[in-house]
Amino acid sequence: MELNEKKGERMIRTAVLMVIITLSAKILGMLRDVLLAASYGTSPEAVAYDTASRLPIIIFDFIIGGVVTASFIPVFNEVLVKKGKKDAFDFANGYVNVILIITATLTALGIIFAGPLVGLLAPDIDVDTASLAVSLSRVMFPMMIFTGLAFSFVGILQSSGSFLLPAIISLVSNLIMVAYFIFFNDKFGIWGLSVAMLCGWGAQAIIQLPSVIKKGYRYSPKFDIRSEYIRKSMKMALPILVSSWVQPFCNLINTRFASSIENGSAIPAMGYANRLYLIIVGVFTFVATNLLFPYFSKAKASGNREDEEKLTRVSIRSLELIILPITLGIFVLAEPIVALIYQRNEFGVEDVRMTAEALRFFSLGMPFYALNEICTKKFFAEQKTLPPMITALISIAFNFAFVTVLSDKMGIAGIAISSAIAVAINTLLNFALRYRGGERMLALRDMLDLIIMLVSALVMSASVYALGFMLPSTFIGLALNVLIGALIYFVLCFALGERMTRDMLIKILRIKRGA
Repeated sequence: MELNEKKGERMIRTAVLMVIITLSAKILGMLRDVLLAASYGTSPEAVAYDTASRLPIIIFDFIIGGVVTASFIPVFNEVLVKKGKKDAFDFANGYVNVILIITATLTALGIIFAGPLVGLLAPDIDVDTASLAVSLSRVMFPMMIFTGLAFSFVGILQSSGSFLLPAIISLVSNLIMVAYFIFFNDKFGIWGLSVAMLCGWGAQAIIQLPSVIKKGYRYSPKFDIRSEYIRKSMKMALPILVSSWVQPFCNLINTRFASSIENGSAIPAMGYANRLYLIIVGVFTFVATNLLFPYFSKAKASGNREDEEKLTRVSIRSLELIILPITLGIFVLAEPIVALIYQRNEFGVEDVRMTAEALRFFSLGMPFYALNEICTKKFFAEQKTLPPMITALISIAFNFAFVTVLSDKMGIAGIAISSAIAVAINTLLNFALRYRGGERMLALRDMLDLIIMLVSALVMSASVYALGFMLPSTFIGLALNVLIGALIYFVLCFALGERMTRDMLIKILRIKRGA
């Protein structure tokens, strides 16, 4: 499986389209949150909705989460390479049935035990808010079934070389939510919003179904649970599941501690910040890891490692070139960014302060989040599930230790810092294990490029901070600050000899000369 120039160009075109689609979905997601903040701010209804909507997501992430695609894609590609298409889709059908059984069971249990679950997640919110959260969560729990189906279909499509439709699904669900706010929120309120969220997740599964069928998938309720490959994917499931616990476990811990800050108002404030954080970092990491994961899996199945390692190093440098300046830019400009996006109607000055404080320190985890996504996907593609499981458990323990101490001393900022530390520890441990296993995730020249990026980003952030005192606190002022900061960053990277900026400039000049 040679990574030739044409294949590289196809991957770049696909990546660009995925970035555009994902960015559009994230912008719609941001608009959804803006409308949510404007309608409910950090009111008791917002606290109830945020708590209720987190419950099915957190439970799904804890019990099944990253397992759906991570244990499916490597095994599906192994069957496809070794046995052919028919056996691969027989495995896919059995896998979908297993996911349906698990998610239906979780949904039923969630609806029955919604009360104790809300008490576990947000113990310090008042009785009326908790009662509303329980009722709303029962409306939203069936979204776990749709989520399991959607992720299973994503695995089938990505393994078959289709990346664009899986990238569109978030766009569709966010569009449904935005449409609800515009046309129906005034009439149906927070209850209708919960139904809209359920419909949005349902749409993610439904829109993929025609393409999945076209690829060759046919559903049958009959399947062999004793199948060699079903058992293999299930054997991989537990370590993969534990490996994916860092984000949901941090969310659970953070929500519990936030429920005692500002009468629970810290819960939606932290939710707005965390979603904004994931919107920003997710655009690039989602594209990179979802594009690379099937490729890594096929490389493992066919025994090709040279191209895989080269692609890994290029991917790391590409992600950090973009994410490092974004991280430091957000750290400096968190408050004006949050004010510009959210401050209106029910979302006031104090809400801006809390949300910006959380976003500022969440952002410090961005560079590590991106690296860790690549690192864990490589482990899963190679069906080495134990190492990332161990590192995840260690980082979760560190998160709990730090948040216990820092939340009392620093409030919402301490909670966000603890999350960033947990992600950083997880990443560094995974990298250490990859190096110990003999893989050069980064060559010395790559490390030098990363140092150049970091130095350039630090200088840029100092410039952005100084410009903040001179430019007006408006959209135009913020946009100018961002543009000037970006220019400073890329000029410094080029001047200091960073390879990717140099190569990009050379290509641009060649295109212009050719024109």
